[in-house]
Amino acid sequence: MEKETRNFLIAIGVIAVVFVGGYASLVAYTGLSLPFSTVVSSSMQHDNNQSELGVIDTGDIVITADPSHVEIQSYVAAYETGYRSFGEYGSVIIYDRGSGNPVIHRAIVWIDYDETTGTWSSEELANSSLDWYCIDNGARSKDASNLVGTLYITINGTPVGITLDSIAQKGSGYLTKGDNTVTNSYFDQQSGIVGYLISEDKIVSVAVGEIPWLGIVKLIMNGSSYVDRVPNSLPSLIMAIVLVFSLILILDAVSLFKYRQYKVETIEARVGWRRE
Repeated sequence: MEKETRNFLIAIGVIAVVFVGGYASLVAYTGLSLPFSTVVSSSMQHDNNQSELGVIDTGDIVITADPSHVEIQSYVAAYETGYRSFGEYGSVIIYDRGSGNPVIHRAIVWIDYDETTGTWSSEELANSSLDWYCIDNGARSKDASNLVGTLYITINGTPVGITLDSIAQKGSGYLTKGDNTVTNSYFDQQSGIVGYLISEDKIVSVAVGEIPWLGIVKLIMNGSSYVDRVPNSLPSLIMAIVLVFSLILILDAVSLFKYRQYKVETIEARVGWRRE
């Protein structure tokens, strides 16, 4: 076997080991055999007209983890701890809504429902310095042990409300909401996306990272209308691919130059030794 062929096969083997080892490590970390999910809507975008790094946009691929492998913090709880993910306080969860694609939105606050008394309460709100309140028959209240009427929670400077008794299926769980203030200005439970709070058994996975732009080709091939919300994604993906291949070619050229220089120096050294 020629030396060049052997070196090429060794390089391919090293790349394969790196990819397989990296994927195995990712599976072990996330607890999922397929820890990837393509974002097909614009509900989590912070800019409704373009994609941004560090934010979940249409066409991004999200790295997800099993809920048992990570700590879920709601927006309200994370406001106190300072934990942020994808540009905002709290964790982004993927939950099952019974039909259609799973929903990837932010967990806002955990609310408990007492089936015996038919009342709502929230320990997270009781311990929160975030601006929140309830309005019932014109009266304003901040009693977290007895949430009544319409609950308002200030999210990123804007109060977002939900009439608790309007929730179709009563039960404890998270209020959820997309980050996009243009398309998702209400809680999921108020806008008709889902008719119940998101209990732990409804959470499919938790978003822990993103690979920007990589899923945009799939959405274009599927004819998704949401592609128009991220006109910069495809050009960004093309530029990223060109940059990666350019770096590979540059490294290869540098390696080849050093190898040839080494060969020349070796030959010159041998010739000089023989002359002596």
